[in-house]
Amino acid sequence: MALITSTDNPAVRAARRLARRRGRVRRDEAFLVEGPQAVGEAIGHLQRLFVRQAAGGRVAEIAQRASRAGTQVLQVDDAVLASLATTVAPQGLVGVATLHHPDLPSVLASASTVVVLHQIRDPGNLGTILRTADAAGVDAVVLTRGSVDPRNPKAVRASAGSLFHLPVIRDVAFTTVADACAAAGLRLFAAAADGPVAHTAAELDGRVAVVFGSEAHGLGADVRRRCGDVVAVPLSRDPREGYRGYAESLNLAATVAIVTYEVARRRTGQCTDLPAEG
Repeated sequence: MALITSTDNPAVRAARRLARRRGRVRRDEAFLVEGPQAVGEAIGHLQRLFVRQAAGGRVAEIAQRASRAGTQVLQVDDAVLASLATTVAPQGLVGVATLHHPDLPSVLASASTVVVLHQIRDPGNLGTILRTADAAGVDAVVLTRGSVDPRNPKAVRASAGSLFHLPVIRDVAFTTVADACAAAGLRLFAAAADGPVAHTAAELDGRVAVVFGSEAHGLGADVRRRCGDVVAVPLSRDPREGYRGYAESLNLAATVAIVTYEVARRRTGQCTDLPAEG
């Protein structure tokens, strides 16, 4: 395998453009995936993989798997890898991946739990939410128009590969999402810090979709009107001796985790039933 040592190599230049949103839009919506964890989960979605020269261990194993799956694998030196990576310390692998575009009605028709993210802007939060949704057994994540791109490098890294595990539908008007949920028989809930119903008291059984807004702007009246209950995760602020904390709110990703695990508990009854030791 020839070693690429120039950052002006056409394949390298084409991949480097994908770090910017404009580059992703213009190049068939491909995007970058970095590091062994994310790249390993992306096999099957990879077009091309850049691998540090003379790499061994897990990096070499992933490169071999990618090659067997039909991915073009290119060996590069450290300078070229650094020019492709969006992290300070590249971990030996940078891939170019694509995602298929799921059809919203088809996905919702068979879904029992859906997370709808309305105009959220933080890519790290999004990546963490995708990872959480994957772990909680959520069937799909829908991003309304105006939300951060799930192919943003920071979102891809924070998802730890979960971006490739479940349908992620993006750039959909909220009214379209609400109408599609209604047509599919999914009950729509909103989650907000000022919601009048605690998440543990809400009727989150059955097939549900829960809408979460950005930390900065929350959910507007137009969104809330299309939903049933507006649920909240209560903050534990009971005064007790020696306690000095007073959190104003929860991080969005933490809120999604708490609510989706409550939905999973209702659905399966297994999230809190850990196997006995021994």
